[in-house]
Amino acid sequence: MATNANKSETTVGLYQPNTAGRIVVVGSGPAGVRFVNEVLKRRPNAQITVFNNEPFQPYNRVQLSALLAGDVRLEDVFLKLPDETKHKYFSHIICKVESIDTDNKSILDAKGNTHYYDKLILATGSRAHTPNLNGVNNKGVYTFRNLKDTESLYARVSSARHIVVAGGGLLGIEAARALSRDNTDVTLIQQGSHLMNRQLDSYAAALLTEKIEALGIRVIVNTGLSTIHSDDRVKAVTTRKKEYIECDTVLLCAGISPNIEMARAAHIKVNKGIVVNDQLETSANDVYAIGECSEHNGKTYGLVSPGYEQAAIAADVVCGGQAYYSGSVPISRLKIVNETVCSMGEVTDYPDRPRQKEIVFKNDKENIYRKIVLHKNRLIGATGFGDWAEVRRIEEAYKQKRLIFPWQEWLFAFTGRLWFQGESNRVSQWPASSIICQCNNISHGEIVAAIDNGSNSMQVIGDKTSAGTVCGSCKPLLEQLLGDSGQRTKETTWVPVLVSSSLAVLLATFIVLMPGIAVSETVQAPALLENIWNDKFWKQFTGFSLLAMSVLGLLMSLRKRIKNKNLSKTLGDFAYWRLLHVVLGVFCIATLVLHTGMHLGQNLNQMLMINFLLVILLGAFTGAVFSLSHQLSANAALKLKQFWSWAHIVVTWPLPILLSVHILTVYYY
Repeated sequence: MATNANKSETTVGLYQPNTAGRIVVVGSGPAGVRFVNEVLKRRPNAQITVFNNEPFQPYNRVQLSALLAGDVRLEDVFLKLPDETKHKYFSHIICKVESIDTDNKSILDAKGNTHYYDKLILATGSRAHTPNLNGVNNKGVYTFRNLKDTESLYARVSSARHIVVAGGGLLGIEAARALSRDNTDVTLIQQGSHLMNRQLDSYAAALLTEKIEALGIRVIVNTGLSTIHSDDRVKAVTTRKKEYIECDTVLLCAGISPNIEMARAAHIKVNKGIVVNDQLETSANDVYAIGECSEHNGKTYGLVSPGYEQAAIAADVVCGGQAYYSGSVPISRLKIVNETVCSMGEVTDYPDRPRQKEIVFKNDKENIYRKIVLHKNRLIGATGFGDWAEVRRIEEAYKQKRLIFPWQEWLFAFTGRLWFQGESNRVSQWPASSIICQCNNISHGEIVAAIDNGSNSMQVIGDKTSAGTVCGSCKPLLEQLLGDSGQRTKETTWVPVLVSSSLAVLLATFIVLMPGIAVSETVQAPALLENIWNDKFWKQFTGFSLLAMSVLGLLMSLRKRIKNKNLSKTLGDFAYWRLLHVVLGVFCIATLVLHTGMHLGQNLNQMLMINFLLVILLGAFTGAVFSLSHQLSANAALKLKQFWSWAHIVVTWPLPILLSVHILTVYYY
């Protein structure tokens, strides 16, 4: 251990300009370890000393409930530390830090050793909040915050008969599920009006409660514990509603409190947490705070994702970068009792404001519930129970406070989606102004422009735009954009689609520009094709052929909406369906010539004729754009495809109505 202490005091001269010098990290949780790894990615020879006050290898607290349930193994929860053979100036010390001396830029450990720093990172995390209850310190009362707690509970559950879990948040719920694994009786008590009352509204919480009770766990809400009864060990609890519950074990999951005492003693500014600015700096020079112990703009975060973001940004700043922290969006996407639950923003207990509304979608058959909250038509909150494919796009809309249009509200109320299928699942469909990289404020449009200019890998995109170089949370989105740009290959049917589309445009233009075929003055010398377009039988034949082909074309367009992978594979490549659709359009316009003799007609017939021509023309333009999209940039191809596809869809909507009215007037009037 003395070697480590001396190592941390040694001044190392293998740094690039503008590096941090000696870095000391107090805390080895997920945020602290992420910081270390991020620094070493930038500066492999950085001198970093990490202090860990637990007698274990650093581990991921998020996985403790899964470990308790037996879903993962012990080795699965450990965090990977840097290889000291590759990073010879990195050291990990298992020893508590007692105090900080900001004047001399040093810390004192529990063994009396002094360690000097050039940059100090406080990642001290938080501890379990222990309520002030009678009997709270007795044997059989546990908290659930660290690996030692988990080991104690794991040993206890095999002999426990009835466990009371106090706290109906995420941790309490997952702990209750884990503790019930051996058919142990478990009662979950929630002080709030319903489970996860900060993330879910009452309806979503009711669905969650139903799932939990199906596991054999009793759920009690609207009350807390008032007394823990025990002699030498726990024998019962009494709730605030005076219910007496016999039990032999009590688990307290009543929230967390940031560890700020060491910072306060060093006269570093604290409030609820250790106060930091946009670059995670505290009030003391060269001292930073990240993770659950930090407070930014009056907010502390009890989730791991903000800690990762802060760690990466602090690493960038310490290494001379310009990243800044604008705060984390409190988004929870969780898997609870095998159900997906998501929550963001204001979804419960929000104030009543003018021009505020909530829209709800329910599907009881599939056990799906979704709610969005709008203020002045902008998304300020969303919550959902059950799988929600749009959740990434919902997050982006919430972060950017995007305007939600009336037709999106209607679509959500009836389908549970804010965007039409296909629009939300692909990042390439997002607006150009969408912020993909929050740390460096890089938009979707900037990244697509970089890809169009030859950035063909994550590394190159990072070099060109800085996107994905800080916290890395946007990398899945960048990979998707890269994948979409790589899909701009020639479709197997692009040539026949282009030829058919061009032919359809020529025929439609011919009908519009050329005069209608004149009716002959005598039956002995009929005009060209008059026996077809002016004969009752052939008129009906061509008319019903047009109707059949129109219906078939509409049905064929549904092929793109099929999401079932097996069925989609059976039906074949969509490129061939597009070709058939375009060829059908050519046959439609040829039949239209036979049916009308190129006469546009009058009144309703004229409206129907114009609409038919517009449908075919815009469909042909759409086919041409799709066939030539491999020649265009990703951004240009996306915009053109969207424009012409929507134009084609919009003009198609009146066609069934006009056809129905036309048939009705011909045959019934």
